[in-house]
Amino acid sequence: MVDAKKLARIFKLFSVEARIRIIQALKRRAMCVTELTSQLGISQEATSQHLRVLRDAGIVWFQKRGFHVYYSLDKKNHYCPIISQTITTGYETDCFCFAKHFS
Repeated sequence: MVDAKKLARIFKLFSVEARIRIIQALKRRAMCVTELTSQLGISQEATSQHLRVLRDAGIVWFQKRGFHVYYSLDKKNHYCPIISQTITTGYETDCFCFAKHFS
């Protein structure tokens, strides 16, 4: 059974638009902070802070490659498919039809 409290904390993380955009970007491929900063149009410090929050929640993980650190979705987290599906198709999925009322 799904731990409702943990799932609620995870969904609370996505009340910040930048974090949703990070997940959307990382769903396509692993990226370093510099790439994410450029794509998101926010400061490197803000990008790093959002990644830390997502990493602490177990949503993303990182891997060092030379001088760069690459982030990707943590496939070991069993909530990742739910999160990925919701962020990608949340406005089209019956399960999250309430989202249509807030657009």
